[in-house]
Amino acid sequence: MIRSSFIFLDGVGYTTEKRLWSRGITCWDDFLDLKGIAGISRDRKTHHDQTLEAARSSMQCCEHSFFSSRLKKGDHWRLYPDFKEQVCFLDIETTGLGYDNDITVVGVYDGVEVRSFVKGDNLSEEALSQEFSKYSLIVSFYGSAFDVPFIKAKYPNLNLDLPHMDLCFASRKIGLRGGLKSIEREIGLARDEDIAGVDGFEAVRLWRRWERRGDKDAFARLLDYNRADVVNLETLADIVYKRLWEKTFTPDVS
Repeated sequence: MIRSSFIFLDGVGYTTEKRLWSRGITCWDDFLDLKGIAGISRDRKTHHDQTLEAARSSMQCCEHSFFSSRLKKGDHWRLYPDFKEQVCFLDIETTGLGYDNDITVVGVYDGVEVRSFVKGDNLSEEALSQEFSKYSLIVSFYGSAFDVPFIKAKYPNLNLDLPHMDLCFASRKIGLRGGLKSIEREIGLARDEDIAGVDGFEAVRLWRRWERRGDKDAFARLLDYNRADVVNLETLADIVYKRLWEKTFTPDVS
């Protein structure tokens, strides 16, 4: 989708983008191949061409900062398929909602392997910095409002300035509302019976049982719960992206 997007060009909004699509200009190459475009001055066309060449170069180098600084946050979903090889599905567990509480688990899934960073074990700013340096896009559910700000509050020197596809808000654009678990049920995703009833509040209790009593079953259940969160984000992201693309990309607009 990003290679069909023009809304990061100066002065180009959704209406102009759709107008370009309706004229058969449906990707960057189409735009660059034309010497002139009706409604766009020669100087502006040259400026746009330079921006698109820079965008193409950034895509080849997986340089995410070019797009995160030019796209509105609500449009970061457009990067998903092109950055899929460098995506980080993210979810955290905490001892409470306020920043005076602790992060107990940071779960990261790259589409192949889940990595769990646990308080008192391997959770540190250095470990997270090394992990997040691998990625060009974060995918979460409400993570732009909770997970990422919480992590930044605990680790202020950690660089998390990545494009962020927040499925909580992206899902609403296609009529999927509610929490992650309810949306999973709506799209037919089932969790293992052992963690089917676990939510954020139960996750707090599971951590306390592990921390205070050394309850290994509680700890394993907590990690399984967090693992399901991050793994299921991929399926939801695939569905949300496909439906948003179908809703947004309308080259036949008159």
